[in-house]
Amino acid sequence: MRARAGEVIVRRGPLRIVFREVEPHRGAVLFRRGRLDEAPVPVGDIRAALDDATVGDAVHVTSLAAVDGLRVSRLPQSVRDALAATAARRDYAQLVPEDLDAAMPSPPARVFRAARDGVHGLPSTPVRIRVERDPALAYGASLLAASWRDLDLDVHVVRHGANATFVRGSAAGTIPIARAVDARFVSPRVSGWRENMRGIVEYARVRVR
Repeated sequence: MRARAGEVIVRRGPLRIVFREVEPHRGAVLFRRGRLDEAPVPVGDIRAALDDATVGDAVHVTSLAAVDGLRVSRLPQSVRDALAATAARRDYAQLVPEDLDAAMPSPPARVFRAARDGVHGLPSTPVRIRVERDPALAYGASLLAASWRDLDLDVHVVRHGANATFVRGSAAGTIPIARAVDARFVSPRVSGWRENMRGIVEYARVRVR
């Protein structure tokens, strides 16, 4: 079998693994049709998938040793502090099945109120967020940006001219938002499937019935 466009074929002894590049929602459809043995659960659909009688048992959720957060660079400290104090961490955490357990600690309510009330006194610095190439992060970043705009902060997700980046990992200068979680559909035909805390699946140990 020759690889087609958007496919990578890897052989592990007698096992042939075909990696296919598809949009997450399309991948979920193909999994339900039995065309894929593994597919990511689209962001925003994780809890619904777990509750789905048809595919719920096939959903594997892994808490990763990473944090989703906003890494800032060329922003005044007062703007950075306002973003950190008003980030919609609870809303973001709703994207994962652990619900609020995934959220990083939010500042006390009085800190949020003070930051919200002080928005119009901040330097008029637009916040332009670039997102690493990950549909899940892009979805989350757009949710956060919208919540900040509701507070009259000038925050938008852009492709160019960014002064902040939404990332998965951990680094100095990052405003933490939530603990990272990965969820995938895995066919019951597959045995030995495991994902570690770094988000790596050891496919060499996978067997297909």
